[in-house]
Amino acid sequence: MDSKGSKMDLLLCLREEMQTRSTYDKVFEKVWGASGGWAVIMCPCGVVNSVKYNLRAESPRDYADMLLSFKHFPNVVIYDFARGLVSHTNLREPVELPFRPNEGRLAPTTQENITMAKTGDLKVELPWLQSRKDPPDADGHPSTGSAEHYALYDTFHQFNTKDDRDDLRLIRLVPELCGWLNSQVAEQLFSGMRKNNYFLNLLSPASHIFLMRNILHHHNEHLNKRAMEELKKVSNEDIILDLNGKAVLATNKQKDMYKIHPPRRSLEGTTQCGPHCEDLTSPEGISACRASWTFEYHPSQKALLDYVLDQEKTGAELIIRTEKVKYA
Repeated sequence: MDSKGSKMDLLLCLREEMQTRSTYDKVFEKVWGASGGWAVIMCPCGVVNSVKYNLRAESPRDYADMLLSFKHFPNVVIYDFARGLVSHTNLREPVELPFRPNEGRLAPTTQENITMAKTGDLKVELPWLQSRKDPPDADGHPSTGSAEHYALYDTFHQFNTKDDRDDLRLIRLVPELCGWLNSQVAEQLFSGMRKNNYFLNLLSPASHIFLMRNILHHHNEHLNKRAMEELKKVSNEDIILDLNGKAVLATNKQKDMYKIHPPRRSLEGTTQCGPHCEDLTSPEGISACRASWTFEYHPSQKALLDYVLDQEKTGAELIIRTEKVKYA
């Protein structure tokens, strides 16, 4: 095409060219291998749990890949094309359907339920979203205890479907979600990330992925830090991590409910090792937990660590011996 002329002339010329089938196919083949952006799975609090870099246009396939890679399948999934996500995911796992019961709908697809959902008279309570189900279901989620998996539409796209059965996939039908769940956290993240497109699109694929992961990591750390500060304002209890990495208050009731890691002790004002740090440094008590990542050493511990890592020492020296370490 000739680049001379006004914008309107160029648009009209482009329109005429694209009406030719051969030209359209040629252009489509060139852009088919272009990047399809990136897809994320987020908590309602805004923390990014999973990200996928798409080589093709975004589709339910990309989100199904991420969901099926989770160790614990989420109980409630909010998506802009929930019906398509359920169909694709259940076809990939026909033996044990991921979305069940009712194919991820909140109620059976009877005419009465559909009519009540349209009028707003249908309410489906999911109490395990607020308090863990007791006794838990077989293969239930460790946080909720429920094995039910639903796929719902976000509020921005809930009226884009023409299937009446999709009225049973609305957030407003669930009292535990209606009113407080922010279903637009992904759109808000994308809006904030647009300012980075001008330099991210100039990077190589490897650099782009590395920098994007770095940006999302700092995004998550900022949200987690702010949430921890809010918890400390409303409670004087210690905040610890349970077996699943969830932040909980160290009350006696929660200690009985969860198998938690020992709370991190404050080491300020102490300069020597002793019984006060035995549970943090004993080989029998060492485990992979987030609290140990920011553990501050005593000066004597730092000196001992420097001694152990000294490459000029003999390699035959016995440093430690234990027979009680249990591997998870």
